[in-house]
Amino acid sequence: MATRCDIFGRAVDIGTPMSADGVRMIVGDLGEDMLVQQVATQYQQNVNRLWEVGSPKTYFIAGRTQGQMQIKRVLGPSNGVSQAFIKKYGNVCNIRSTQITLALVVTCLPDCEVNPDPKPSVKCTGVVLTSVGYAVSAVDMIINEDLTLLFARQDRNVA
Repeated sequence: MATRCDIFGRAVDIGTPMSADGVRMIVGDLGEDMLVQQVATQYQQNVNRLWEVGSPKTYFIAGRTQGQMQIKRVLGPSNGVSQAFIKKYGNVCNIRSTQITLALVVTCLPDCEVNPDPKPSVKCTGVVLTSVGYAVSAVDMIINEDLTLLFARQDRNVA
């Protein structure tokens, strides 16, 4: 009779494999070739707490939500994508049509196939660029770009 336990009595199940090259940053219609090194998002809601005088009751009042994103990338030989990104996302008038999705695509498929339906994913919509910074180090002479963006909504799609 087959058992799930190993010789130490521990259950061992192998989960779905994934590869580091399976994470994608999808930036609307600009594609994926942006030499992104790091992405961080934060989405928060304001919550105020109130107490009633002469009572043990406390009240929580939910406020508005807001998000912020940091993108650190390297300027490469093809700066067209970077300029197109800044032009599109830097114009607040485009905010209704801007979105950035971080997606995990299962890449451990036969013959290097790519799953066309990335899950899980995090989608930020209503994105606007608020800050651009550049840095270069004498060690490698690589020009690094630091982008700060605000976004209106964040959704998470779980497989």
